[in-house]
Amino acid sequence: MKFKKLLISAILLTSSVTALSVVSMPANAATTKTASVTIKNSPLTKDGYLVKVTNDISGKVYVGATNYKKQLKSVTPLKHAKTVSPKNLKKIKFRIEKVATMKGKAFGAPEYLVASKDKKYSAWTTQTGLQYFYMNTKSMQGVIKPLKRIAKRYSNKMDDSRAGNLKDAKNKKDLELAIKAAKKLKGNQRKFVLTSLNQLKKAGTINNEGTNLLLFGIQ
Repeated sequence: MKFKKLLISAILLTSSVTALSVVSMPANAATTKTASVTIKNSPLTKDGYLVKVTNDISGKVYVGATNYKKQLKSVTPLKHAKTVSPKNLKKIKFRIEKVATMKGKAFGAPEYLVASKDKKYSAWTTQTGLQYFYMNTKSMQGVIKPLKRIAKRYSNKMDDSRAGNLKDAKNKKDLELAIKAAKKLKGNQRKFVLTSLNQLKKAGTINNEGTNLLLFGIQ
């Protein structure tokens, strides 16, 4: 995954998103081009409550079902709303509800609306502010470590076609190690992880930014 590119995009997005809403609006008085935000249902919702917010979150974590409903239609920061630090939410699982994409003059990484199951906590943030909930557990290390090696390998050469490419011999070997480790997992986690890895194998790359929850947090 091209994390350097994603990080740059996230910075650009953070600086621009505060001025945006779902309605198209002028980006600059000196140009006729417009900047707009499109908010859609996220296909990642079906994966369930499997992500957590991290200290790298680009937005604020809002408290209350009312604030959650307001965020369903806008990525604009809410005024005078109660917020909480992500440090206090380490044990809370979130689900990705919506995805916002930027078009026109403003651009950057997609933003995701995440919410806890009871809708008490919610936030708009980029992928860098999210992480697969079980990523750091002992049982997942056999899966995560090979994926991290793939993500890091060739990453110092941004134009190297082997970066994230699962046809590369070394990357392919690490993916097989991850699949082997995933088969040792139990229950729903085993099913989710194997499905995620098979999606990567079919795609032939891990450069699927924002489409596979297992990759959220792997840098």
